[in-house]
Amino acid sequence: MSLKHFAVAVLLSSVGTASLAADLTARKPPPPPATPVASACSESEGIPTDAFGFTTGSDVADPGSFGPSLTYGGAYGTRLGSASGHGLQLQGSYGLAPCLEVGPYLLGGLSRSSFAGISADANSFGAGIETKYKLLGRDRHGIGLTAVIDPSFNRNDPDGAGRFTTYNTGLRLFADRTLIPGKLYAALNVSQDMTWTGPDPYARSSTFTVGGSLAWQVLDGVYLSGEVRHQRAYDTLGFSKEAGYATFAGPGVFWQATKQFAISAAYNVQVAGKAKNEPGNLDLTNFSQHLVKVKAAYSF
Repeated sequence: MSLKHFAVAVLLSSVGTASLAADLTARKPPPPPATPVASACSESEGIPTDAFGFTTGSDVADPGSFGPSLTYGGAYGTRLGSASGHGLQLQGSYGLAPCLEVGPYLLGGLSRSSFAGISADANSFGAGIETKYKLLGRDRHGIGLTAVIDPSFNRNDPDGAGRFTTYNTGLRLFADRTLIPGKLYAALNVSQDMTWTGPDPYARSSTFTVGGSLAWQVLDGVYLSGEVRHQRAYDTLGFSKEAGYATFAGPGVFWQATKQFAISAAYNVQVAGKAKNEPGNLDLTNFSQHLVKVKAAYSF
């Protein structure tokens, strides 16, 4: 074979190899789409935050979503005489950014008490803003965890006495976990509420709370729950000068009536407790004996 014929053969072979490579590249299937990385605030299965009674789940509102809610809280029972308290909270929760929810609210309260034939009634009104940030997601970490800061104030107007203002700052952690997908869920809350009561010089107090709850989805959108909560009252902002403690237990129910509307209710009764320097097996000085909560919520 001459040098000329050899060069032509090499050139044709190179062209054929390049053509074959291009054909194989064209026939190669495209790579599968990348699986999105799960974030703390995107869950494959949502858990209603109100499915646990007084205990709260970790989920937060999606960015741009808004939902108003109205909550009634009732407290009954004291050691001497009679006492009852009724409160309403109107709140609007908004998804400000991924994993971040803000919920400003208005408060109104009415209390009635009587001892030895003497009545002591009071009215109150106030406002606050609850800010939640989700730190961990169940899909990615196996547990949902949300940090909450909740500052508020109440203007109190008791009959026969001067008005005074109460300022409260709540620091909370909400955690939850799926135990059986579609059926059974658990939640755990830890909180510290620090309170300043005027007028100046302000009295300082605090309440530490830890509570756990199990919620079972008995029907689609219907949850039954049972919870236990332990609370300790202090005459300081920290954990010194304990004033008393109480343990509560009780059931709850949650119903997702429509895609947008839900209603829930919970009841707690004090099953154990002790007030400092007072007789009895319950603390009915710092806490009530019976607690009731009913909440209606709507989402857009």
